[in-house]
Amino acid sequence: MFVTRKMDYGLRILLTLGCRPNDRLTSEELAETIEVPRQFTLKIAQSLTKAGIIKAQRGVGGGIQLARDPEKISLNDVFSATDTPRALNDCLIDPAACTHSHFCAPHQALRGIQNLLDEHLNAITLAELIRNQKILDMKRKQKE
Repeated sequence: MFVTRKMDYGLRILLTLGCRPNDRLTSEELAETIEVPRQFTLKIAQSLTKAGIIKAQRGVGGGIQLARDPEKISLNDVFSATDTPRALNDCLIDPAACTHSHFCAPHQALRGIQNLLDEHLNAITLAELIRNQKILDMKRKQKE
């Protein structure tokens, strides 16, 4: 599995929003904070909104914020919302892609690894990443 730029930027968006839970950020503020062009930020935010992970409100007093509790947002949710399904091999996403998958030792081994990866991605929450990010931010400030 490869983490794409869209996945990475989606995580950056959510970490930014999660570290500032009482704020509604404009798309300009969000793009500037995560250092990604505004148009790309908007495209990713649209995917996250469609998945029900963030919500966006237009107009005065509007902005972008989390739509769900960070404890209920997994890495897998973010990856699924921001990019096409990812797997170690195409046959793990679509069994019809390979007629040998039921009789293929590599397929069986990869399926086991994929299951472990999926379990781990589902177990890691945005709340955990936010806690870790705050610790790293504090350490960085101490070194400055």
